Amino acid sequence: MGFRISNLFTGALPRPPWARAACWACLGCALPSACWRVAMMAGADVGFRDAYRYRDSTGGTVYVLALEVIQVGAAVACVGLCRPWGEVVPRWVPGLGGRPIPRRLPLVLGGAGDALLYLVVYSVAFRFARAALSDPPGWTPAQGMSPGQTWVLALAYAPMLLWPAALTVALVGYRRGRA
Repeated sequence: MGFRISNLFTGALPRPPWARAACWACLGCALPSACWRVAMMAGADVGFRDAYRYRDSTGGTVYVLALEVIQVGAAVACVGLCRPWGEVVPRWVPGLGGRPIPRRLPLVLGGAGDALLYLVVYSVAFRFARAALSDPPGWTPAQGMSPGQTWVLALAYAPMLLWPAALTVALVGYRRGRA
């Protein structure tokens, strides 16, 4: 946890343990659902009866792969809020390598991403909960799944509910460390 010489150049202070834990929690919240979708695309019987629509079409495959790249990329960026590579542009980036990242940029982008996460995650969760509890039940991805497959789906997607709050905490830690 010690202070590094590189901190003198970036103005960064070591992040408190709670902020580092929140950054890593962001990644941990995003990976299970990404793994579930990768398994679905690889042909595993995850119980999702519309899986063929994504596996058997170019557009569906591109959609899922783009979703994976965006979701996992955003989660890795959350880890950058507590790592040195999140404070200085990597040296391999032409023209910008080695320059400090402006202090407000991660806060602005992270704040916008966090607001979007709250909106998307909770609106989807609300829609699926409402569909599952309506009479007759509306469509949810769990339709036609065995109880075991439904549990796996729930365990894969439940951590997503924590991602927005974890990112909020990570952004607070980042702000305090880059003051």
